[in-house]
Amino acid sequence: MKAFLAASRRLVQAPGPGVWVGAIRAAFDAVAEPVADGVERHPPHWLVALWEPPEAGELLLPRWPAVAAIASPDSQAALLQLVSHLPAGAPLWLSLQEPDWALIGRIVLLSDRNLHPVQRRELQRFVDGREAADRERILREYSDLDAGFELLKRRLLPPQAPD
Repeated sequence: MKAFLAASRRLVQAPGPGVWVGAIRAAFDAVAEPVADGVERHPPHWLVALWEPPEAGELLLPRWPAVAAIASPDSQAALLQLVSHLPAGAPLWLSLQEPDWALIGRIVLLSDRNLHPVQRRELQRFVDGREAADRERILREYSDLDAGFELLKRRLLPPQAPD
């Protein structure tokens, strides 16, 4: 509890000079797996990402964080994990921006040699889910079709025979 209170004291209300930027997100819930002699339980896991203090006037976080890691069993442990990567005494602001969590998850998958098979599997599911959600959003919200242009094109150009 003392460690969590000490970590919490490093949180600041807003970004500023010398303030590191962090993000925390649940990656997967608790998992129960059948094993030979019963059930093996695994706690929920959280992803954490950390960026160096931004330059003055920099509005967006860089795509690639300085640190990407996984923590369990709760958000308090995630904050402790995040703070463990800060320089001594450095303040931390938890970003309101939505970073690329699929990328952060992929960084952890490819760089953390200590992940257990269940962590790898569940983290891969998380990454796949984020990428599927990104694809769905792109298909829903972005298009090169302009209804007005398509109407104009149909009026001005004769129909083309199929090849």
